[in-house]
Amino acid sequence: MKPDTVAVHAGRSVRARDPLSPPIVQAAVQVYESLEDYDLVAAGEIPGHYYGRASNETTALFESAVAALEGGAAGVATSSGMAAILVAILGLCPEPAPVLIPLDVYGTTLGLLRQDLGPLGYTPRIVDLEDEGALRAALAGAGLLICETVTNPLCRVPDIDRLAALTAEAGVALLVDNTFATPILCRPLEHGAAAVVHSATKYLGGHSDLVAGVVVAGEATAAAARARSNRLGTTLGPFDAWLALRGLRTLALRIRRQNANADALAAALPGLPGVTAVYRAAGERVQRLLPEGSGGMLAFELDGGRQEVQRLLDRLRLVRFAASLGGVETTVSHPVLTSHRGLSEDERRSLGITEGTVRVSTGIEDPEDIAADFAQALAG
Repeated sequence: MKPDTVAVHAGRSVRARDPLSPPIVQAAVQVYESLEDYDLVAAGEIPGHYYGRASNETTALFESAVAALEGGAAGVATSSGMAAILVAILGLCPEPAPVLIPLDVYGTTLGLLRQDLGPLGYTPRIVDLEDEGALRAALAGAGLLICETVTNPLCRVPDIDRLAALTAEAGVALLVDNTFATPILCRPLEHGAAAVVHSATKYLGGHSDLVAGVVVAGEATAAAARARSNRLGTTLGPFDAWLALRGLRTLALRIRRQNANADALAAALPGLPGVTAVYRAAGERVQRLLPEGSGGMLAFELDGGRQEVQRLLDRLRLVRFAASLGGVETTVSHPVLTSHRGLSEDERRSLGITEGTVRVSTGIEDPEDIAADFAQALAG
């Protein structure tokens, strides 16, 4: 089946007299009468649920739906996107080892490695993914490489095919954050990634009303990530899982509209007063990895820095400022203060992120209304 159909039906087979909408199983624990039955379920030898931190029926529906969309064997839902990244790292690299990561990865991912996992032996090695010689050298002795399908906020697209080949050659796992692209536009497992993570808070949920994450991988990696999540207590609650599953059903419709709106806005921004650059993923690599488009994200540079960004916010009428992304409404963000506030000024400057950088997450509104709001807000 095509991804659009999978998004609607994955995770559940509805039979006669079943509720068409999946029920929320708001239970922390299940009752058992047989010790042997409980033992088999708790050991994972037969299907079932026994305690909410370990698994839940509603959460399992969401996990299997995302796994079906990504083409993976199993999914593990977590309490946030960062929790998904954490348990994926520990699932793929159970023993401390250097972790390769580009500087333009999501700032909190880098912060997790620098401040929390680095002292435990998961030392981050900053690498330029476009420098193959440096990358080959850095892979020696490493345990993991992390990248994003589309980077935040400047929308660069690494060559996942090439990264997968290089990591396989070196015996290093490749973890891809697919939040921006979603499995509608790219499925990194098909390109050789060992595992995929999402902040389901964004496009998968799609309505700015939940915080969740999910890991998709092969059976062994998913089982290791699930065990870590159980011990760490990062599992997702059933109500947020139900919201995420509900959002997932319209993912294909939303992401296609958001992609088209981002294309339209990227075409409309050049030439508007104060706009000196527009960042939107494009080129041969994008056509190969994301043939249907690169999603609903773009960024632009505003001359005048923070003062002019604030002026823009003061004048926007439809579009609002928010730190997150991927909802049905168009929002803007200021990466210096939000996603990349943990980086030093020199690190941000080296990436091209300045006080005048504005990130845009396009929603599903009419594209002419979105463009008109930016045009009037940027008018002299």
